[in-house]
Amino acid sequence: MKVTQHCLNCLKGLVEKTVRLSGGDDNLLTQCHIMIEKYHKKDHTPPHVANNILKHIKNITGAYDPYAQAKRKEFEMAKIAAKDIKPYFPKTLEGVLKISAIGNSTDFFTENCFADRAEGLKFHIDIDKIQKEIYIKNNKVLLLGDNISDFLFDMPLVGLLQDIGKEVHYAVKKHPIQNDLSMEDVRMLDLKNIFSNIISTETDEVGIKPEDMKGSIKDMWDDGATVIAKGMGNYETLSEYEGTRPVIHIMKVKCPAVSLFLQIEMGVYTAIVR
Repeated sequence: MKVTQHCLNCLKGLVEKTVRLSGGDDNLLTQCHIMIEKYHKKDHTPPHVANNILKHIKNITGAYDPYAQAKRKEFEMAKIAAKDIKPYFPKTLEGVLKISAIGNSTDFFTENCFADRAEGLKFHIDIDKIQKEIYIKNNKVLLLGDNISDFLFDMPLVGLLQDIGKEVHYAVKKHPIQNDLSMEDVRMLDLKNIFSNIISTETDEVGIKPEDMKGSIKDMWDDGATVIAKGMGNYETLSEYEGTRPVIHIMKVKCPAVSLFLQIEMGVYTAIVR
């Protein structure tokens, strides 16, 4: 999915937050705004633009993990929310897909009572297509993680997949990028005590491109493992390769560009095959 005019405000908001958290100044912010204008005119994906600018901020400020404190807070709130949400959904494939999709939104992590909000949620779940991908195809599943809070909401889905005999590999970033879950977060939070088979994407970028895949995730991609990708960053990147192999995308549709591209209303919790 190529960057659109709708993406500009999101990219500007991203760089303003990252520059501030990284201890950058107004001069750096101006540089980043110029880079946004430059890159968005060159037919790139939103993650490509973001990755180049985030690397520039890191090189200038030396801030290795500017979102560290925010991630810890997000994870602690997600622990409460994930526990509260699970009883509202059946332990079926559709139920755990919905839980996973809800995890792709920080909206719920600031609320104490899920019961007051559950009734108004909107879902778009391609359950028939997803069942074919999961029940008929490869025994291995590659789940490409997203934000640090997604992990806890993905565990019911991981559990169901394991219960039906699937070998699940949960891939996270090698090094910190935004509020994505990284291997360093996994070690710090001791997440392998929750799910042991967490592997690295060997990248530190938003989204992932097949040509950048290495090691076990490349082998699984090439060998036809069922691929589940969390979040809009993974969708915006992998949508450029539609037709090469099917991918189950789970996310909340959060922006007009993705909404228009998918023809799915903004705010809808989504699980689709593309």
